[in-house]
Amino acid sequence: MIYAFIPARSGSKRLANKNILMLKNKRLFQWSVEFANKLEKVDKIIFSSDSGKYIDLCKSLNLNKELIIDKRDKKNSSSQVRIFDYLKSDFLTNNNYFTEDDSILMLLPTQPYRSLSQVEEMIDYFEKGKHNIFSCREYSFPLSFSFEINSDELYKPVFDNSPLVTGNTRSQDQKIYYHPDGSIYLVSISSLKKNNNSIYHDARPYILNNKNYIDINNEFDLLLAESLDREVIDE
Repeated sequence: MIYAFIPARSGSKRLANKNILMLKNKRLFQWSVEFANKLEKVDKIIFSSDSGKYIDLCKSLNLNKELIIDKRDKKNSSSQVRIFDYLKSDFLTNNNYFTEDDSILMLLPTQPYRSLSQVEEMIDYFEKGKHNIFSCREYSFPLSFSFEINSDELYKPVFDNSPLVTGNTRSQDQKIYYHPDGSIYLVSISSLKKNNNSIYHDARPYILNNKNYIDINNEFDLLLAESLDREVIDE
């Protein structure tokens, strides 16, 4: 069984009450909850929050999948607590209905625009390989150009073969690098019970390329997300 897990704590500092702000006439968390509701292979939806207000707003949504409420205490709602650590500890302890064969699809509310077809392909990939999966995407600018700036305001290339040193600055000649984009994580319950300290442990990357990806952390991000003319890219 696959459970969609949407964590939405209330203590955002950079953008107050971020997870319930409006984006195109929907609460920010609502995008992820309703997206999970559309995924064929998701069986149930878990909404995790420390806020009674957030929970009531989620309960008011019209969903066709079963909604499970995970009420987090103050200890597990701090910005210092990684959601992965919470999943491995108190969450598993307090929710003993999971079996070893179950999995959690974590959808962070700060990434509202996802492709249904890509996530369904990601779930298929997970079911075939039985490895945890995380979404990633290509860096928008070649990472080979990276450099540090020291106290004398001089730059130092990060890579020995940097194009800043070799002079080969053609973008098509640069190596492609990827980064986790925080949009989707698919982890098995059995892996959460193991002694590892990272959600990326023995996981496989899955490249996403939907053009309307955005990570909302501040007011500018929210305004940019509002300006995009396509709500979800379903490629």
